[in-house]
Amino acid sequence: MSENENSQKLDTEELDDKEIENSMNEVIQLDKDAKKIVLGFTTAAAGTGAIPIPFADMPILIGEQVAMMSSICALYKIKVKKEGLKMLAVQVIGAGGTALLGKTIATNVIKMIPGAGSVAGGVISATTAGALTLSLGMAFIKICDEVKLGKLSEDEMFSKQTAKKMKKYFSEEMKKNQEDENGE
Repeated sequence: MSENENSQKLDTEELDDKEIENSMNEVIQLDKDAKKIVLGFTTAAAGTGAIPIPFADMPILIGEQVAMMSSICALYKIKVKKEGLKMLAVQVIGAGGTALLGKTIATNVIKMIPGAGSVAGGVISATTAGALTLSLGMAFIKICDEVKLGKLSEDEMFSKQTAKKMKKYFSEEMKKNQEDENGE
């Protein structure tokens, strides 16, 4: 190999390393910005969950969660349809959040009790809504990171394999949030 060819090979390797470093730095910044989006929507979801009217919060929560995921996609410049995001959110929460969904139903039943029941149910429901939204958002950020790094294509975002992966991330986030809540 000539000195010129060797030099070009080194330049290409340096360029590749620089591109990788730039991509990683971009993903780190996107991750930080996406977490701010998630925290904003988590606060909104907790407020929605506190609505004292039984079962009035669920359709609003799903809408807020889809809007959160859509905002994260916009940040990452990922083009997706809201119907796909809604389907993914329902799949992930339905499978990964069964215990919390049971808690949501129970708290909505408590909300039916006039006075103290609606206050207590609202507090519990607010916590549950916040936990679901936070875990969903953090799991979705991981999926978007994979798209940005080229490990997953935009077309694969709504595949069964990605839904399964996101359910796993969601479960991990739920567990982490419960540990944080319990001071573990």
